[in-house]
Amino acid sequence: MLAALRRSCHWPMPVRILLLFVCMLTTGSAWGWGRDGHRIVGQLAQQRLSPQARAAVAELLAGEADPSLAGVAAWADHIRENEPAWAWSAPLHWVNFERGQCRYRARRNCRDGLCVVAGIQRYRNELADHTLPLERRREALKFVVHFVGDVHQPLHAGFVSDRGGNDFQISIERMGWNLHSVWDTLIIQSAGLEWPAYAERIDAQPLAPVAQAGAMAEDPAAWAEESCRIAQADDFYPPRHKITSRYLEAHRPQVDERLKLAGERLARILEKAL
Repeated sequence: MLAALRRSCHWPMPVRILLLFVCMLTTGSAWGWGRDGHRIVGQLAQQRLSPQARAAVAELLAGEADPSLAGVAAWADHIRENEPAWAWSAPLHWVNFERGQCRYRARRNCRDGLCVVAGIQRYRNELADHTLPLERRREALKFVVHFVGDVHQPLHAGFVSDRGGNDFQISIERMGWNLHSVWDTLIIQSAGLEWPAYAERIDAQPLAPVAQAGAMAEDPAAWAEESCRIAQADDFYPPRHKITSRYLEAHRPQVDERLKLAGERLARILEKAL
């Protein structure tokens, strides 16, 4: 199946979507940006680190199966799905907003500190605390890598009423998806590129002027508000719950921009913390 997906960039879009659909059925549901999206963010960030920060990452991740930011990028999803002791961390992967309102207020949007904004803040502080044991800082690093990716996915700053698009059913090429999975996985993988090539393509693209102007924003709440505004745009939720490949192609530039911003912002967080 994976070999077929790698060759699928030359196949018609309906065939590619069918392959992706079958692959998701056989490998489980997509997480966050999907594994590819999170790996892309990790790769983009690692490329932007100074030699000193790269050395610190290597020290913290020594012993990991893949001791790189891309290699640990999906860890936070794995443990919440597979280790009961970490089930409590699930709300740290998203933040909910109300329709027509994208202004973050911790008391309203992040009760008890259980949202992705607070998750980034908490584990960024732990990563920067060099008095903590190495194991705890390693854990914090893996959470930060993942949560910075999550907060840049628009539907991780969506509506509680449809669980960030998970309950908004979509028909594409006569196959059933939900809007969250379309943004997590389908838009990226329908391009027919393996994730390293996708990261390389994004890296070569300049950010749009508006995104470049806001790229230096360091507040995770501001990143969540950006995602919220995308998710609440008029063309985001398709009418009649039906899309075609045109929807995927039209929104791929937004996905690319969010992934690139996540990589750049993650690199800055790590430079300061490490």
